[in-house]
Amino acid sequence: MRILIILCISFCGIQLQAQSYNKDLTAAVSFFNTLSTHKDFSAASKKFEQLYNMNTQDWLAPYYVSIIKSRMSIQKSGDSDILADEALAWIAKSKLIQVNDEILCAESLAYTAKMSVKPGLRWLSYERKIKNPLTLAQKINPNNPRIYILQASVQRHMPAIFGGGCDASKSLAQKAEKLLLAQSNDITNLPRWGRQSIIDFKKNCPF
Repeated sequence: MRILIILCISFCGIQLQAQSYNKDLTAAVSFFNTLSTHKDFSAASKKFEQLYNMNTQDWLAPYYVSIIKSRMSIQKSGDSDILADEALAWIAKSKLIQVNDEILCAESLAYTAKMSVKPGLRWLSYERKIKNPLTLAQKINPNNPRIYILQASVQRHMPAIFGGGCDASKSLAQKAEKLLLAQSNDITNLPRWGRQSIIDFKKNCPF
């Protein structure tokens, strides 16, 4: 009887811990979807790092840390090279748990951040590292809008001589927007980012 009671207490403790984790993750993802300032980015990164320490078997926490670090790198919110390296390190943690289309998108973004530090010098070295994860992600889930958001961004920023520019990237952005609009609003903790990227794209390349 005593063993049964101990087992029941242990099970209840695990259940409560899982509920607490899921609640905190939902709150952190909600915050992530509203990030705007350097202070917000730093706070969100710390929260997701804490969540990863609570549950090292969930790919979402390290995934979100990587996205945040990549954005901070691209926005020059600190040492861009170090932030990009940190983004790649968190992606490596995610990939130890599983490999999926969202993680591959984040990997491409992290390499984009790394390349963006010195684009003229690094493009040739990082081109495949940026593009290959998106190709793999597309094979896993061709309906993921973030694949086409990232592809459109890469295509737009490429020199026209290499096939880049607005005209070459519009169809990718249009496809991304269509898939974003079709994305369910019920996927609370799963990635939903991308709408602001499309808004920013349209400011430079109206469609």
